[in-house]
Amino acid sequence: MYFQFVKIIYAILIIFYLSLKVSAQQASRAPIGPRALSMGGVSSVFHDSWSIFNNPAGVTDIKQLTALLAYKTIFDFIPFNTVSAGVAMPTGIGSFSFSVFRFGDDVFNSQMASLSIAQKTGIIRLGLKLNYLQYNIEGFGSKSTLLSDIGVVADLTPQLRFGAHIYNFTQSSISADNREKVPTVISLGMAYSPKEDIVLAIEGEKDIDLEPDLKLGLEYQAIEKVKVRTGFSTLTNTHSFGGGLQLNRFGLDYGIRIDRKLGHTHNFGLTFQINE
Repeated sequence: MYFQFVKIIYAILIIFYLSLKVSAQQASRAPIGPRALSMGGVSSVFHDSWSIFNNPAGVTDIKQLTALLAYKTIFDFIPFNTVSAGVAMPTGIGSFSFSVFRFGDDVFNSQMASLSIAQKTGIIRLGLKLNYLQYNIEGFGSKSTLLSDIGVVADLTPQLRFGAHIYNFTQSSISADNREKVPTVISLGMAYSPKEDIVLAIEGEKDIDLEPDLKLGLEYQAIEKVKVRTGFSTLTNTHSFGGGLQLNRFGLDYGIRIDRKLGHTHNFGLTFQINE
């Protein structure tokens, strides 16, 4: 009885911390992957492996069967850790991907499984993603729902790229009375590459229930196979840094977001091209 009471109090504290701290300090649905984190949260304009978790339109540029794994620690607080995994496969009718992520611990957690398809026509990439989202609080049960993403990435010129992504454009909720809504987040971004080794990115993001966020990101290929990154988010007022290393079929990435008030966020990522 005593331990059950402690678990209930712990769950209440977790929810209270989430509502008062996390929601006020970061986007309701943060992009997944160290590249996005280290570039201020910019994700809608990219067409790399990490698009599996973010803008589904970017999956079209994956040429080999590719697997990804990421681990993120938020605010140096163990219950806020996130583990993500995914796989992408190009086919003759489009590029498919499947991904899962889990946030939290045994007392409070959320998990999502996603299946997406993307196609490229000329300069336009289009993607659609179907997600199954579940929340669970020990002692209180679980709730789940289906929601969808839609995305587009367009090469306006060889140096200029546009991206748009709507998370939960179906405006799904996790309760029958629609009182517990899943956030709907709209992201619009531009990326400019004045040289092959430099990417300058800007993104505007709006959760329909929160203040807008302007994100800035920079990526520079310092030497062959090594990239360094930095970024800034106006909503969270945080700077971020990181880098990536490509070793044949393996890719290693790391990103950190600096928050002196709540604690830092670290994100580690691994990509592997299963076939060449």
